[in-house]
Amino acid sequence: MKFPHIHLGRRAACILVVAAFFCVFELQLFNWQILQGDTFEQEALSHRTDAVEINAARGEILDRRGKILAGNHIVYEVVYNALYMDDSKRNSTILDVVDLLEERGEAWRDILPIELDSEGNYRYKEGEEDEIETLKGPNFLNLADYATADDCMNELAKRYHYEGFSKENTRKVVSVRYSMTQDGFSINDPYVIASGVSPETVGVFGEYANRWKGIETRVGVQRYYGEDGALAPHVVGYTWGISDKQLERAEEDGTAYDSEENIAGYKQSDFIGTAGAESAFEEELRGKRGLQAIFTDENGNVTSTATTIQPEQGHTVQLTLDSELQRVANLSLAKNIRANTGDGKDGAVNCNAGAAVAVDVSDFGVLACSSYPTYDVNRFIEDSDYRVEINNDNEGKPSLNRALQGIYPPGSVFKPMVAIAGLQEEEIGAGATIYNCDGPITGVYELADLELKCTGKHYWANVYEAISGSCNCFFAELGVLLGIRRLDAYAEYFGLGENTGVELYEAKGVMSSPQEYRERHTDLGADWTQGVTAQTAIGQADNMFTPMQLASYAATIANGGQRLSTHFLQQVFDYSGDELIRRYQSQELYNAEISEDVLSVVREAMCLTATEGTARSVFSDYPVRVACKTGTAETSPLRLEDGGTQEHISFICYAPADEPEIAVSVLLEYGHGGPYAMNVAKDILDCYFGFYTWDEEGNRYNQEGDLVDDDGQIVKTKEELEEEAAQRSPTSSPDPGATAQPEGGSSPSENGGSVEPGEAPTPSPSPTPNPDRGSAIPDTIYTGAFSSPTPGEGGESGGENEDGSPGEEGESGTTPKPPGDGTPYYSGGSGNAVQKKEGASPEPTAEPSA
Repeated sequence: MKFPHIHLGRRAACILVVAAFFCVFELQLFNWQILQGDTFEQEALSHRTDAVEINAARGEILDRRGKILAGNHIVYEVVYNALYMDDSKRNSTILDVVDLLEERGEAWRDILPIELDSEGNYRYKEGEEDEIETLKGPNFLNLADYATADDCMNELAKRYHYEGFSKENTRKVVSVRYSMTQDGFSINDPYVIASGVSPETVGVFGEYANRWKGIETRVGVQRYYGEDGALAPHVVGYTWGISDKQLERAEEDGTAYDSEENIAGYKQSDFIGTAGAESAFEEELRGKRGLQAIFTDENGNVTSTATTIQPEQGHTVQLTLDSELQRVANLSLAKNIRANTGDGKDGAVNCNAGAAVAVDVSDFGVLACSSYPTYDVNRFIEDSDYRVEINNDNEGKPSLNRALQGIYPPGSVFKPMVAIAGLQEEEIGAGATIYNCDGPITGVYELADLELKCTGKHYWANVYEAISGSCNCFFAELGVLLGIRRLDAYAEYFGLGENTGVELYEAKGVMSSPQEYRERHTDLGADWTQGVTAQTAIGQADNMFTPMQLASYAATIANGGQRLSTHFLQQVFDYSGDELIRRYQSQELYNAEISEDVLSVVREAMCLTATEGTARSVFSDYPVRVACKTGTAETSPLRLEDGGTQEHISFICYAPADEPEIAVSVLLEYGHGGPYAMNVAKDILDCYFGFYTWDEEGNRYNQEGDLVDDDGQIVKTKEELEEEAAQRSPTSSPDPGATAQPEGGSSPSENGGSVEPGEAPTPSPSPTPNPDRGSAIPDTIYTGAFSSPTPGEGGESGGENEDGSPGEEGESGTTPKPPGDGTPYYSGGSGNAVQKKEGASPEPTAEPSA
């Protein structure tokens, strides 16, 4: 039997229960939203959470022994934090802070490209054209190109609501505001007004903590480049504020900053590797920023913090460079360039520039890479006047890395490769004679379109005599026998006119060829002839190579024809130096598979060059057997009054000749001949093998500790030096001009780097670096609301005499000189631009964009 009234009762009861529940819920919502809405809103506003980015330290750059080439100092910073600032007092606070910094002699960040002259008028700063263009450009002030400094300042004063004040004060406030805008100053990203301030200044700012809202002091890191900023600036490079173009590229490739998806990406306030290893290894060196949550109460006081994304410090990059070998190369290069004068030749100029490169034959790691003139990268970063001076030196070009970016006619150092080609292709035998080097005064080589003189009379020389005596006639004839096609092929085998593979930006150079000749001499309408082939074979015509290519070429001869990629990278560690991330693996670029019999002939001939030939004045009695070749090359841009040209001087060698370890190349611009290039190479070998050591002033000491001259003759014995030192009364007082740093403020300790007398700085791999990171936070006054974590072109050549000096120049043939008409290379003082390699680091010849 069914009872429908029972089912209806249950259903009604359920409906009543549900209805009652919703009534209660609605009443509670009414209470929360209407009756107590204001109370809950106020409570929500009283508990605020903000996110602040945590910067990560950039990785360090070490030499092969663990010595710091680029590191981080712990410093004090004055920052403006948007979390706590009073917008209504922003400009007055900035002015007060800048005035206090200047009163205490502290530098503040000033990137505005406008300054006050001696009469108190606005003017654009010299050498800051890029920054001026950015300021006036469509992305900022959007003014016409002809806008004056006054026009810009008026617009800036309007933009930052600071009109009607003195020019001096206006410039201070506007400069900081402009920099804040450029850096993307925001609540997440405090702006650094000054970095590297003294602890005393930090204390003074602590006294003003309540007066200047948003102004804090904190611990940060600052990049520095070792004890000697002039040691290897062209190799190490530097960091600088990211440019608009670099930021655009980051946006295109997805590496730009995004607060939600890529907090570690690049943004306007970031610094980036701009040149050298800093740029080449940017991906390894750059740290990844983290994120910290800041919780505040209703009064804006910080109640707690929490790191939501941990920052990742950059990796430590260890280079193949040997600091001691680099230092000696610098000293010797500068000394021999200064000593190499015009020798009274009419119209001659003194030797003014050059480069030296040393390469480890076993893996083609670069041991030394010196370029002169040079500069101090620490001063370059810190001193704007010095930076303008360096960038505006168009004659010396100190910021140009001549070792990688300068290209020069090689002269006679090209001849060993021609000999290898002739022997390998069986055009000659080891004892063959192919041309009689004879003439009225010196040997003369003649073709229908060329008459070329030699340094002397070599008569019927074989390949041993032709290399050691540098006979132009022999190699001109051999070049004609081989033909330009085979000459070009062997040049490619040995990396001449080819990229060496080095990680830093390098010029490719030019190997003389019919195609190259037609492209470079279209205005002359000249065809390729046998005379041009002959010129090519003696290292002239259009041949132009970098010193790095010449060092790689010498190492390839020493290495049996196997050409490896030259490189600066040795290995990469984590920031602490404890964990090896990767080690460089040698890369073979080409193996010419030259016969060992052929190589033995050419190597022996190069050894004869040292003992009996054109290098005997320097290497005849050297303790280690050296294989070498001297060279001179005429340069068309600089003519002497007698119609001749002033030569570049080149030199290549490797040692020991029987078991090669090191290969060296030296190039001196307008070198006049003489032993100077050989002297530089000898000093590098002396240092490498430990025969001598040098102090900071360049004084040379033998293995016994005696002071000696350039010839190794004792000037003062070790005992005499010790007696003189004992008679002096040394004092050790702190440098009053030194900038005070936080306690524990240097980054990793320098493991090694100095060489005791008699100790050979051999290029064996260094142990795993494990430097002290200097990570302790100094126990000093801190006023901020929170703390960030610690952080020459070719012409004919007359060859050279026995001492390496240039011989009598040959008479002009039909081969025209390469024109100095904008060829895309720097070619030994001609001032031409340099062609860039794809993906390589940028050329640091223009002032960096701040």
